[in-house]
Amino acid sequence: MEKEKNYRISMFGEFTDQAMEDAFLAENLSGSARMTAYIALVFGFILGLFLVNSYFTEGSTPLFARATPIRLVFVVMSVVVFFMAKNTRNHHHLRRTITMYQATMAIVYFLTLMQYNSLTYFSVLGLMVITLAMYLLPNRIAFSQIITVLFSILCFAELSLKLEVMQAHEHFRIVAYQAILLIYCNLNYLWAETTKRKTFIANRELLDLSIKDPLTGIFNRKRFDDAMEEWISVSERSGRPLSLILFDIDDFKGINDNYGHIVGDGVLKDMATTVSKSIRDTDVFARWGGDEFAVLLPNTDLQQAQEIAERIGTSIAHSSPDTLRNIACSFGVAEYEDSDTKQSLLRRVDDLLLRAKASGKGRVIS
Repeated sequence: MEKEKNYRISMFGEFTDQAMEDAFLAENLSGSARMTAYIALVFGFILGLFLVNSYFTEGSTPLFARATPIRLVFVVMSVVVFFMAKNTRNHHHLRRTITMYQATMAIVYFLTLMQYNSLTYFSVLGLMVITLAMYLLPNRIAFSQIITVLFSILCFAELSLKLEVMQAHEHFRIVAYQAILLIYCNLNYLWAETTKRKTFIANRELLDLSIKDPLTGIFNRKRFDDAMEEWISVSERSGRPLSLILFDIDDFKGINDNYGHIVGDGVLKDMATTVSKSIRDTDVFARWGGDEFAVLLPNTDLQQAQEIAERIGTSIAHSSPDTLRNIACSFGVAEYEDSDTKQSLLRRVDDLLLRAKASGKGRVIS
């Protein structure tokens, strides 16, 4: 139920859960930034071509002198946005950059229209092209809507005053065409963004299946093996301590035999929840197999690891249901040494776990 709530998509094509939306934007940041950078470069280049054309057709007129500085602002802004987007490392910064660029597009075109004493239907075509261009940029749909609607209203006000020989019914027809274009752009953008997020959800669930234990929801053995290799490498380079805890439930077979496997599965799930609350976010917790669990403790020496193991054992005992008050765990605890490999560290901690069980169970041996 919680997962369904996190995965809910709003009418704007965004996750209703902000943390999930941030995770999606962070994962897609490089693609969105690259798209923004090259779209800005293309737009700046196209307007540069218009400037060249205007130079040959209007170069000696006051109109060219008035309109050119305005258009040059957009060309320069396009280059600036190209570099800003290429170097952005934060999706919030990228959205602010895109919003600023969209607003610049609207203002530059409107100010350009104001320089003309009379306008033609090419000005209407320009309004529609720029509207489409704004929706090519990966901004929040709400921001694009606000900018394009205000942009359309301002341009229509200017067009109604200066468009040559335009009758009332033609004015309403142009407004209708722009409204249809805005509806199309919004629906297409909404569909595209919703599809991207559904793909993100599917990929996330596939990743969870590959690294999570299906019963307890914690990491599986494969993911734990990968994490061990990563942290051993870090420990070798930095000299920081690294410890490992391996533990299992004493007499777990008796729980399954006396209460059934459904109760046994519930014990494993409850234990995983309890232990997850007892360790740090940086620790790696996984189901090793059956009723065995492993906790990898980065930046933790042997004494600290033993204290954590004892705390876990106490938490498990206190969280056991009334019918299973006798649940206890045995722990083996070892610290990584310079001569260790992943296999040798695992063998040492496994031997310590066996010693804990042989010496009376419910103990921590380090």
